[in-house]
Amino acid sequence: YPFTGFSGALGPKLKEGDGQIPEGIYKIEYLNPNSSYHLSMKINYPNAFDKKMGQADRRTKLGFDIFLHGKSVTIGCIPLGDRGIEEIFYLIAKNGRRNTQVVIAPWDFREREDSPEITSVNWEADLYTQVRNALAPISAQTPKKAAVPPQKTTEIGKEKSSQ
Repeated sequence: YPFTGFSGALGPKLKEGDGQIPEGIYKIEYLNPNSSYHLSMKINYPNAFDKKMGQADRRTKLGFDIFLHGKSVTIGCIPLGDRGIEEIFYLIAKNGRRNTQVVIAPWDFREREDSPEITSVNWEADLYTQVRNALAPISAQTPKKAAVPPQKTTEIGKEKSSQ
């Protein structure tokens, strides 16, 4: 799903208050039907990878309370517009948040082979390899375009079972 609003620049969220939108692979912690932004879903930012990289870089206060939500405004969350969040909210409510992985990428790596060069960290290749691998099994069906040209996208997909 394309973002309907942006803050920060391409590259991962590094600290609380930086206005960056996280990049990586996340889980849904809970659904919020009473959001000020139509509907919302909290993701588990910072995840294990974010925490590991923060520790390696000696960064603390990585941030918290990151949501996928409706509307088109953000200072670090992921706005998907009201229609987009309704579709995703329904799918996750129906299929279960534990069966869902959220992949947040600077662009669709199934359509572009390059990765952003992020000079503020030295682990972006690891991050984008993980994201690229998570997107690979998901069909590259592009949702309807948002009003704002997407720079980052969120893919919602079912996790593969290890059984």
